Amino acid sequence: MAEPDAYVTAEYIRKAAELTRKVKRRTYELMHISPGATVLDIGCGPAIDTVALAKLVGPHGSVTGVDNDNEMLDQADAYAREQGVERIVRHVRGDIAGLPFDDAVFDACRAERLLQVLPDSYQPHAVLSEVIRVVKKQGWVVIADTDWATASIDFSDPWIERRLVTFFADTMRPNGYAGRQLHGLMKHSDLANVVVEPFPLIQTHLSQTPFGLWIQHEALKARIASAGEIRSWKEELEKRDKNGDFFSCVTMIVAAGQKR
Repeated sequence: MAEPDAYVTAEYIRKAAELTRKVKRRTYELMHISPGATVLDIGCGPAIDTVALAKLVGPHGSVTGVDNDNEMLDQADAYAREQGVERIVRHVRGDIAGLPFDDAVFDACRAERLLQVLPDSYQPHAVLSEVIRVVKKQGWVVIADTDWATASIDFSDPWIERRLVTFFADTMRPNGYAGRQLHGLMKHSDLANVVVEPFPLIQTHLSQTPFGLWIQHEALKARIASAGEIRSWKEELEKRDKNGDFFSCVTMIVAAGQKR
């Protein structure tokens, strides 16, 4: 699903959304959205979630999506128009380090798979504080992210598989361990009634994972695995995929808390 340049495309996000349907639904539930609510989706991408949230807030509510990618924002606006919700859904350019909103303007906020891709210069506690800032008192903050160290791929040589999974979590994501950090992050913030839930994601096609061309390219370049090991990895996983035997699993964590 991810090519060697590692750019997260709208198509990648749409495919990932198919696998994370249960996660998304649970984040919506934990936002405690009432008709007429004002909600925020951070890292909105091509509007998969803002359009879904529009159905929950209803015609008298509003949904705002924020992203720092202009191409994503253009696609988001187009999708909102296509779905007929452009009157209550807006998408704006912004940076999580300083959201372009006043204090306490949203009833609830969500962010999905955001912390794992933020550069090291973005400190998770500062990011969460900025999210909490724009939410009203008693409003809900919901964050979902992946713990890539939990990834498991059915492969004949577990030693190679563990090396590549560790490499992915350590190097190919700025914070591949974001999911496991959510509990502590929220517990040490200005949030009460913290809820943390795990969601295993099962992939039965190699294209649903980042363990194809991208990791093969990067691991070989970083000398994490030899050319022979990478060739073995590629050939075996592609054969499993063709025969319908491919299996991988990774855990996402959903955490929610209520602003004091």
